[in-house]
Amino acid sequence: MAIFPEGTILLVEDEAELRFIVGAHLRAAGFEVIEATDGGEGLNIATQRQPDMIIMDIGLPVMNGIAATKALKSDPRTDRIPVIMLTARSGADDIVRGLEAGAQEYLPKPFAVAELLARVQTVFRLARARRDLDHLNTELEEEVRTVTKRLRELYEFMRDLNHADSREQILDLFIDCVAQTTGAERISLFLTDATGDFLVCERAVGIDPIVVAKVPVTDLEGITRQVFQSGKTLAAKTYDTGAKASRDYGRDSFLSTPLVSTAVNTPGGILGVLNVTEKQDDTPFSKEEIECIRSVADAATIALINMLRSERMRQSVRVLLQTLGHLAEFRDEETTMHLERVTRGARLLADQLGRGGPYAARITVDFVECLIQAAPMHDIGKVGIPDEILTKPGSLTNEEFQIMKTHTEIGRRVLSRAVDPTFPVPLLQMCVDIAHCHHERYDGSGYPRGLAGQDIPLAARIIALVDAYDAITSRRCYKEARSHQEAVEIIRSDAGTHFDPVLVHAFLNCLEQFSEIREQYEDSHDTVEAILA
Repeated sequence: MAIFPEGTILLVEDEAELRFIVGAHLRAAGFEVIEATDGGEGLNIATQRQPDMIIMDIGLPVMNGIAATKALKSDPRTDRIPVIMLTARSGADDIVRGLEAGAQEYLPKPFAVAELLARVQTVFRLARARRDLDHLNTELEEEVRTVTKRLRELYEFMRDLNHADSREQILDLFIDCVAQTTGAERISLFLTDATGDFLVCERAVGIDPIVVAKVPVTDLEGITRQVFQSGKTLAAKTYDTGAKASRDYGRDSFLSTPLVSTAVNTPGGILGVLNVTEKQDDTPFSKEEIECIRSVADAATIALINMLRSERMRQSVRVLLQTLGHLAEFRDEETTMHLERVTRGARLLADQLGRGGPYAARITVDFVECLIQAAPMHDIGKVGIPDEILTKPGSLTNEEFQIMKTHTEIGRRVLSRAVDPTFPVPLLQMCVDIAHCHHERYDGSGYPRGLAGQDIPLAARIIALVDAYDAITSRRCYKEARSHQEAVEIIRSDAGTHFDPVLVHAFLNCLEQFSEIREQYEDSHDTVEAILA
């Protein structure tokens, strides 16, 4: 037997000589072999040992192979173990009975050992591929659940923040949201006082009060000093510095981010510093978690400064949506300005539609404002797509494309959680519409629902055209950028099939402005660290 066996095979055969020969060849091929002489024994071993494959003779004592296989397939502990059935009978009825019982392969006796080994290898590879796919699906489902939970908490935070009517309530919501999205057990929030000369600990969770006393800005130490002076986020697994802040806050996963606003009369517009540490899972802060905390911090900062002004509150929503939209973008360094181009293109096309035509009455100021705020969410569902598919160079396989298409449904499920039926918010509903329907086609051949014509939300139709223009004219890991004129001809030819012809007409009336947006906001290759700074 190999030191590292290819896998474990349960061989259930009552003929000792055949069992010996088959077992020897399987071991020589690198498999670990467990043997049983009747169906009942084989069933018990399969339940206890969970082999990778079973070779089962039909004509067994106590319990024959057909009955044993049926029992295996009816038990959730063993129903996914592949079975190769052996029999001295070669009639069609026997083969059908074996396959109906759940066997993957059927081999009549006498047989060549080489043929058996070939079938074993084939079934084993298929079983391993299925296990790998199950594992991938499990990981994907877990990632989607995690992202869904985080986005739901962020949207609930924003919804509650819009109803906050006091500074204290805003601070409580802020700390609660950070705790929920990160699972951190130690959190502190320092804000500058009215003079801007001192940092005051407004909230502290799991921290000795002595550590968080009122501190003059000029006397700041350690990590808090670095963040306050630089205005940049710091995140690390450990800190080896002997600074007082490190000793006080622990030596595990740590994130410190500034609260920044141009309305604050301090160097760099720093309102304060948020420190988060001691995650329950003791893992480093991921890029997505950093962005979530930054998003929450940004929204809370705006709310603190403008809590009595509704216009500023709407701006906080916009900041959060834009930042969340980058969660999917940060996984692809080639699309750093994609959301900016799509947002500006959406505004341009909507303004053009508002100048006349069948949709002019629908293009109100509120519609345009909601559209540019919701536009960054069109691909938010891609946070649930595996990296090997999302960033794959070259064409996707059919199976990979089917997985990629699920990002529209993931986006809908994630964003729908934020829509409260008792308190409808047009902006959030537009986010859902865009994320779910921006790959629908005007002729009904799109996905995920095959909607056609006016059944597709207008906002989604607008984003579909603008996103397509940007995709055609942008370089990706799987293709080179095409020219502005090529994109124009493609969109013109797809009027009435892929795109709403009214939208195509409006697009053709502002081609120069689309070209200017493309040139002004070309993709850069900034690192994530630079973007977070």
